[in-house]
Amino acid sequence: MNNPRGDVKPALVAVTRRGAEHAARLRAGLWPEARLFVLDGVDGALTADRVLVRPLRAHIAELFRSCNPLVIFAALGVVVRLIAPELRSKREDPAVLAIDEGARFVIPVVSGHIGGANAHARALAAFFDATAVVTTASDVASLPAVDLLGQAWRWQVEAEPAALTWCAARVVNGDPVALLQESGSRRWREAWQPWPEHIEEIGTITQADPTRHQALLWITRQPLPEVARLLWQGRLVIYRPPPGQGEPLVLGIGCDRHTSLVTLAEALDRVLSARGLSLEDVIALTTLDLKGDEPAIRALASDRALPLHLFSAAQLAQVAVPNPSPTVAAHVGTPSVAEAAVLLLTGRRADDLLVTKQTWCGADGKNVTIALAPGPVVGRVAHV
Repeated sequence: MNNPRGDVKPALVAVTRRGAEHAARLRAGLWPEARLFVLDGVDGALTADRVLVRPLRAHIAELFRSCNPLVIFAALGVVVRLIAPELRSKREDPAVLAIDEGARFVIPVVSGHIGGANAHARALAAFFDATAVVTTASDVASLPAVDLLGQAWRWQVEAEPAALTWCAARVVNGDPVALLQESGSRRWREAWQPWPEHIEEIGTITQADPTRHQALLWITRQPLPEVARLLWQGRLVIYRPPPGQGEPLVLGIGCDRHTSLVTLAEALDRVLSARGLSLEDVIALTTLDLKGDEPAIRALASDRALPLHLFSAAQLAQVAVPNPSPTVAAHVGTPSVAEAAVLLLTGRRADDLLVTKQTWCGADGKNVTIALAPGPVVGRVAHV
């Protein structure tokens, strides 16, 4: 399960035997990386990672610092009283959830949006066949959450806390809001159908009216004009999509002989998802001609209806790349396959690479190398 706050492990805290049973089942079935804590005297304590000596409140500060999310199998009131002294802000606190004794209700207590407690609640409710009690206004009204917009696509948010609060309130209250998207994937909107009428998509910044629109959500990679910052001060949220997202991409591939399609797919998913990119934006594949008959590469090209462009070792060896390999050169006659092929096909230079050579070894023991570049430079090549 995705953890918005990094690699800190989840904590499951049980204060009763039934709670411990639910926690153990959750760890076994969904969160194997979670740490299980039980209060002393609870049956089944020997299966826990740690037994907490009473009172439980003496351990909460440590759990707040070292665990995320923090799932406590106890009544909501108990959880609130336990965590109250440790609360700082929604940007610092871990996600905290309460699950009742019967595992019927999963309640995000704090850090619902930024900390991911709401998303965790839905996942845990599905696991327990329970009800997720999500109370944040945007979720209840099925509206986009301003502070989470584009999070799944790895957008970076630029806004003062007060501006985030203001814009979120305008969205929830149904006030006129302007949305300007100049870059990034547009598939994020698929989750919001029908689209809220009070959020007006505009084509240029000149269409944003500070006298009519109560807030501006601006998705861009460009520097903001100072005049725009002044006009929209306190009412503006900027979203920064990663480079290449939503734009035509060309994929360079190298692989061992007889690499499976599963390994190739895993490599692609790992590289693309880590950078907020999508296979949907890839317009062509390219590789060494000796790899042109690889079933996995052929299957990928066929499944996605993508053209596959092949180059000889002599052609690829002439391309300057950031990560040449003498080992690759000894085996196939060129020090680079993925990087060289994608640069040759697009007419780009090494500095243009969105993803330099990334290597993945699959369960079949086969290696895949991947490189990505923006689409071809107009007038420089005519391959795609």
